[in-house]
Amino acid sequence: MVELIFGLLVFSILIFLILKAIGSLAKGLLFLFIAFLIYYFFSSSIQSLGLPLQTIGNFMKISIEKIKNTLFNLEIIAVTSRGENLLIVLRNNGIFPLTNFDVKVDGKETKFLNRIDILFPKQIGILEVEWKGNFSTVEIQTKEVKVTYYFSPLSQPINH
Repeated sequence: MVELIFGLLVFSILIFLILKAIGSLAKGLLFLFIAFLIYYFFSSSIQSLGLPLQTIGNFMKISIEKIKNTLFNLEIIAVTSRGENLLIVLRNNGIFPLTNFDVKVDGKETKFLNRIDILFPKQIGILEVEWKGNFSTVEIQTKEVKVTYYFSPLSQPINH
């Protein structure tokens, strides 16, 4: 009877060790497969395999741009002409303040009549620049972000 109990105990320990080894082998194969996928994603060799997957590098670039757009977001609300000047109404929709504003109208630098030094989050500001005549685009660039306002006389202004 003691031999039977001792035999069952040894057999159960052997079965336990075999299952443990199979589990470790499966985990090892899974880690090797994950390492293989990471290698191909980062080396962009997955495109040579013909799979329509986006590389991790591009995915991270898109994610970083989304985070940056959340942190630094400038909106041009309106652009109106007042005599020989343009009034540009801005709103900081980001989380951090914006500084160092530069304005280009139709690709040309403009002279500020009213400059904004800093635009805090959720704050609205008005820039006044010299500009004679019609315009089609107004581009505002700060140290952190760049935004373009497209104006068409045939339709409503488009803000991008």
